Amino acid sequence: MESRLIGKIVSRRFRVEDVIGRGGMAIVYRAYDLKTHQTVALKVLREEYEEDAEYRERFKREAEVCRKLGHPNVVNLIDSGMAGGISYIAIEYVDGPTLKELIAQKGSIPQEEAVRYTLQILAALSHAHQRGIIHRDVKPQNVLVSRSGQLKISDFGIAGMADSQTLTSDGNVIGSVHYFSPEQAKGMKATGASDLYSVGVILYEMLAGRVPFEGETAVSVAMMHLMEQPQPIEERAQVSPAVAMIVAKALQKNPQDRYQNADAMMRDLRRALRHPDGEFMQAAHAASRPTARVRRLRERRQERSLAGRLAALFVALLLLGLIGVAAARIYRAMFVVARVPDLAGLDETAAGRQIEGAGFSARFLYATSDRPEGFVSGQEPAAGEELRRGESVIVTISRGSGQISVQRFVGMDSEAAEIAIVEQGFSVGEVEVVPSEMLRGTVLTQSPQAGESATVGSKVDLTVSGGRVVVPALTGEREEEALARIEALGLQSGLIAYETVDDPRQDALVLSQSPQEFEEVLPGSEVELSVGYYDRRRHTATVSVTVNVPKEGVTVRVTLVDADGQESEMYAARHTEPGEMTLDVLLRSEQSGAMAWRLYLDGNFQSEATAVLQ
Repeated sequence: MESRLIGKIVSRRFRVEDVIGRGGMAIVYRAYDLKTHQTVALKVLREEYEEDAEYRERFKREAEVCRKLGHPNVVNLIDSGMAGGISYIAIEYVDGPTLKELIAQKGSIPQEEAVRYTLQILAALSHAHQRGIIHRDVKPQNVLVSRSGQLKISDFGIAGMADSQTLTSDGNVIGSVHYFSPEQAKGMKATGASDLYSVGVILYEMLAGRVPFEGETAVSVAMMHLMEQPQPIEERAQVSPAVAMIVAKALQKNPQDRYQNADAMMRDLRRALRHPDGEFMQAAHAASRPTARVRRLRERRQERSLAGRLAALFVALLLLGLIGVAAARIYRAMFVVARVPDLAGLDETAAGRQIEGAGFSARFLYATSDRPEGFVSGQEPAAGEELRRGESVIVTISRGSGQISVQRFVGMDSEAAEIAIVEQGFSVGEVEVVPSEMLRGTVLTQSPQAGESATVGSKVDLTVSGGRVVVPALTGEREEEALARIEALGLQSGLIAYETVDDPRQDALVLSQSPQEFEEVLPGSEVELSVGYYDRRRHTATVSVTVNVPKEGVTVRVTLVDADGQESEMYAARHTEPGEMTLDVLLRSEQSGAMAWRLYLDGNFQSEATAVLQ
């Protein structure tokens, strides 16, 4: 589906341009909004999850959560819905890296910059928490950094209300293991304090260039969140005492020992910029950071305690082993066992008598083999093995070579035919449903054919009538009329592709269809349409734009200014080839005459000029 959407128009509004991100649940495209003339990020649910109710509900919930939020540090929702079998969420496009990518590029972030980034994250979470929304997956991969340095939190796909749990329906912990809180690691309810723990991890990583806990597996990292204290941030990075104390408080194991709301943490971070000595944090610091001497004493006690527990465990295992050996001897003495007799060469009756005579019960299975029909072809357990009296011996009786004549299934109802196949001793193979004027469910062909010999247990393939619908001629009809005809015939509308046309009379008319007209298909089949889209911005002018591209690359953006001073995006792309380049940009408008156009580089205004659109 990724490439199939490129160049298409979703929901008659969003023209898909390129893939900009991939996640486990969705694919994110850069798209052009034909309504607002702005670039947007279009998040589309993966095709394989469209039939999964849980994933569709999670995707729908993300849109509902975004709809409740409206904050400068949250990626804003533009539109959401389902069109042509595609579930989508259109959100604000942020031209910049994720915070994770920024940390990877810089190695670490200076303290003042890291604090200011953290303040923006906390402002967004304060807004969400006040509306009862817990993000539950706060991590730098979900924080976008614009070219101007503004942070935007995204991906509310697993967010929930304040009374929701932290487990998915299958019991797995959700969220990212390096950033989630100890209570999330234990599968407990996530709260606002859980999000603030994740913020503490992000601040730690920005300052130190690495997360506080790293391990070979997700389970080992989760256990560190539960059991271990992180190395103090001041031992890994150049930070002030005040910021070190704030990080330590945010990473407390007990949620009650952390900040209880985002506003409180923001207040302390702002104070830390003014008072780096951290006197205002001394009480909290004393509670959250033990002295080096206390830490050494704790470590010694833990080592002694661990040694004692290991010794006790060794003794317990030794005792359990001795008890197990004794129990096995007692068990064997109390329950009489016997050896399974050899049943080879016996018929079914004789084998049954042998088994009963040895004190066992017989369980018979039947299968084809090269042994004569009615005689033993296998047994479980094997002859000579010990088995407790009263237990079952499984005996397989030969049905002979198993070649029998296949009966006729053509003309039968498919359900009745499948029952008859099993009753005759075969298994149902591939069942292909095809369009046919025969009654729906009628068997049209079979393989092997009736009268042919086949081995018992082999497969019989069927071709079954699925009914028939003749696809009407839709080319030239208006889109809404074509969709109504498709629905009336019991078909479904598939992907609708909108193609730009030069003739206004072709606007909203069907240009082509698939399947083609008069083609026979199954009821419920999808019909894809190509529909004309007439762009009323008929007045154009081409301008030349010269840009000197630096070695780190630059994002070039050209806008057209209308009479009301509103800007419409005409061109937006990132260029990475260093050196001077010249672009020919097509300006389009519904109005003619002289109009201003503006050039932006990396979001910064560069110049303005005038063009005459004709």
